[in-house]
Amino acid sequence: MTDRLNSYFYDIESLTNAFTLSCYRPDDERVDIYYLVDDPGLTGQDSIPFKKMAAGEIRAKNQNFRGDIYYLNLHEQTANERLAQAFGLSDARYVNDPEAKSSFPAAFRPTCDTDPDYSPEKAPYFFGYNSTNYDLTMLAYYFTRTWRPNASGVRDQFRPITAKEMRDFNDTLFSRYIGQMPASLWEDKTASLVLKNFRMTGRHLDVSQLNERQRRVGLKRLLGNLGWQILESDKLRPGQDYLTSQEEFADLIAYNVSDVVNLKELFCHPYYQGQFLLKKGLLDRYPDLVYQEDGDSYKPKIGPKFVRYDRLTIDSTSAAFARKVLCPYGRLKDDREVSFLYPAKAIAEKTGEKQRDVLEEAKDFFYKMFDDEQLRANFDRVYDYYKQFAGKNFNPSKEYKEDYGDQALPVSDLSQVDKEDTNLFYYQADGTPSSCYITFSVGGLHGSEYNLDLFKKDDAEFQKKAADLAYVKKLYPDPLELRQSKEVILPDGRVESYKSFLTSKATIKAMEKTPVEERGQFYKDFAKDEPSVFKDQAGSTRLDPRYGYTSSCLTNHEDFTSYYPNMLRRLNAFYNKRLGEDRYSAIFERKQELDVKRKDENYSPAQRQMFEIEREGTKLILNSATGAADPRDERVTSVIRMNNRIRSMRIIGQLFTYMIGQAQTYAGARIVSTNTDGLYSVLDKETNDRILAKEAAEIGVEIEPEELYLISKDSNNRMEATEDGQILSASGSLACYQDTTPVKSLAHPAIIDWLLSQYLLAEKADLSAPFDREKAKEILDRVPYAFPDLAHRLRMFQNILASNFSKSKTSCVFGYEKGKTLKPISLQRYNRVFIYQDGLPLTLHLYLASAKKLTPAMKKKREKNGEPALQHDALAMFVLNACGLKRLAPGREAAVSKIPGLDPAWSMHVENRAINLLDPAEQEAILNSLDYDKYLDLAEAAYENNWRNLT
Repeated sequence: MTDRLNSYFYDIESLTNAFTLSCYRPDDERVDIYYLVDDPGLTGQDSIPFKKMAAGEIRAKNQNFRGDIYYLNLHEQTANERLAQAFGLSDARYVNDPEAKSSFPAAFRPTCDTDPDYSPEKAPYFFGYNSTNYDLTMLAYYFTRTWRPNASGVRDQFRPITAKEMRDFNDTLFSRYIGQMPASLWEDKTASLVLKNFRMTGRHLDVSQLNERQRRVGLKRLLGNLGWQILESDKLRPGQDYLTSQEEFADLIAYNVSDVVNLKELFCHPYYQGQFLLKKGLLDRYPDLVYQEDGDSYKPKIGPKFVRYDRLTIDSTSAAFARKVLCPYGRLKDDREVSFLYPAKAIAEKTGEKQRDVLEEAKDFFYKMFDDEQLRANFDRVYDYYKQFAGKNFNPSKEYKEDYGDQALPVSDLSQVDKEDTNLFYYQADGTPSSCYITFSVGGLHGSEYNLDLFKKDDAEFQKKAADLAYVKKLYPDPLELRQSKEVILPDGRVESYKSFLTSKATIKAMEKTPVEERGQFYKDFAKDEPSVFKDQAGSTRLDPRYGYTSSCLTNHEDFTSYYPNMLRRLNAFYNKRLGEDRYSAIFERKQELDVKRKDENYSPAQRQMFEIEREGTKLILNSATGAADPRDERVTSVIRMNNRIRSMRIIGQLFTYMIGQAQTYAGARIVSTNTDGLYSVLDKETNDRILAKEAAEIGVEIEPEELYLISKDSNNRMEATEDGQILSASGSLACYQDTTPVKSLAHPAIIDWLLSQYLLAEKADLSAPFDREKAKEILDRVPYAFPDLAHRLRMFQNILASNFSKSKTSCVFGYEKGKTLKPISLQRYNRVFIYQDGLPLTLHLYLASAKKLTPAMKKKREKNGEPALQHDALAMFVLNACGLKRLAPGREAAVSKIPGLDPAWSMHVENRAINLLDPAEQEAILNSLDYDKYLDLAEAAYENNWRNLT
């Protein structure tokens, strides 16, 4: 795999009086430390004793580094020449052209992956983390300030700058350009070109961009999540950015080295390896992603002089790959308006089909099933909602206006579409709602089962209460008489107080002052208590959380094979006239071929692995295309922008899926889970497959039913398993049942996912029962057999806690040692903790010091009571100050609170070393110290709050 790839991993640290860049070269087993200090005393004038002391610190704090260490002082010209030659330095307008002129020395020209003699074995990739935003911007600024032009304009005059100047620029980036740091160089043409040319080489890659789901998550958090070291420097906290000793500088370097050595560990994770390989494969397969068009041929003109200015690199986004693969040159044309005609006219003519309006078809489908006017009115809410889209334009781009000229329709926006209650029950043949429902939307279809028994119980109680009130009103038309009677005997013999039916304002005195004909106002209004499966929540009508339900049953899983891809093909969505083909369809067909080849044992393991990687590349394009073609923001450019066509496809797809589910419900099914591209149906297999075959033929997509056991809370939290209990997949709050993963940021120990997944399978027959701790403990006792590797087991029990040092949302983790309550201990930003048994040493009781936002009600109450508007907790303020946060955002006060999910009384052990690398005896010691009852507490809370069905 790519762990042997020729690569450099680098990272920059900038303090007020020290600037460092560590560059780790795994193949050479060495780290180069470039440093710039304003006080030579910090390095002992580059003395041998200092270098030995720093090397000792580096190795002591980085167990996974045993290589050579080289120190390069950036006050010296030779060190700067080496840095420039290593990273590449050019302000040529077309850096990929070896003959292009640069004001920097020719020896500094970077090797590009488009050079005729390029070889990755000779020219390494440079990997940073968030480097596209920060590190490369800092480097571009550093180089242009360090290398000055001579009289003839050649930048060969070296002049060292100060660490203070770099820190000032660093502070500017974080205060003014935090999300768009390259913008800070826009007014400096040389620096802008240097920065651009880093990227144009194709060799400067940002590891964070290879994990698009978690690209904004801090490196330390990901490393901790995967069991690696979490090493932080106190000198990087706000207000603590000045070094005062050689020891502090050595500590900073050790921290800097930790980042780059462990960045390599992150990159070697299979997910990052896979993303790297598949995107590299796409670049190799489609040279038009890198090179300009050859004249008007719609083919790439390959050569270093013809690299496109918007070329893609391995760390480009999936959406960018989808756009360029489907339309490398020019752009595609959107439909003039949203339409529900299916399939596309060109496809219908080719296949001999008749186009039909799917929205009208869905209405006819429902009306033929049910003639009840109320049911039809319920369906019409969905119909009316989608009808608002028909014939309208949702493409705000200037390209749309260019394409249609006078025929262009005015731009509609989702905000102009009237919101409807688009929740709809699946109805049984007799017209009664089943226990399952669906929610239609613009983006996709979602549905699940709701707690029908609980709703019926609540409704029966309400109806009884309403009947009691009606009886009392009839018995006492004047509520004053009821008040004077004090109690009432109901028809079934129950005796109720007047308070059950009259409001708190119904005093005798108040009613006597009120005319008889107006006294009805003193009776309670029970209408607001009437239960409803759906209720308004923040402007949307959603399932009442009270009726949330965990389905647990053997199902027919109807996976609509490549549903969106097939729909897009049938709507001719990405047909490219100039390309002469629908490359989307070609990629889909290639994926189908690879599905067969990757399982074909006639091929070698290496070949099957390459087929698997290429298949993932095809899936990346197929799955990213709809999002890339439907950006909501008019400022987002996309050569495959077709808001109208994609919106049509999504709505048509939802209607097709709904009709399948409703047809099966009519035949007696429960559709316990619905997604746009699949259903989970509880119905006898023969009936299920017969209906499925008929509906699939109507849609024109393949549907492969398979039996599996489903435990599902909603579309985001579910688990699939075989009948004998083998887990096939899990998502949401069960996703980490096998191990921690960089694609999910956990807020609890992963062992809870595993424990709950096993418990839910064991208790699948009755998920309304309370949590059975004895059974859960029996499951937990199997942990050593489920996770025999000690490091793996430790990852399952760890919990990663994070502080937030932003001014607007501040929180810092701190703790007390057992029995010591005077001096709080502030922890670093990211920490790995384990729950230990009470009374053990090396434990803390943990809390959160936060900047709590004052609510209007709190402000009003304090003003009324004459209290200060802000009432800072002294302890919290002490902790926040210790973390370098001297000022809180306006309207926030320092407060102490619990860490969500953790009890402050628990004994927590902080272990930020790499648990993957601990000595087995140390790993065993941690595992033997864990308080397994507390982990059961977490599992019980998760079960009771999220999975148990209310009765």
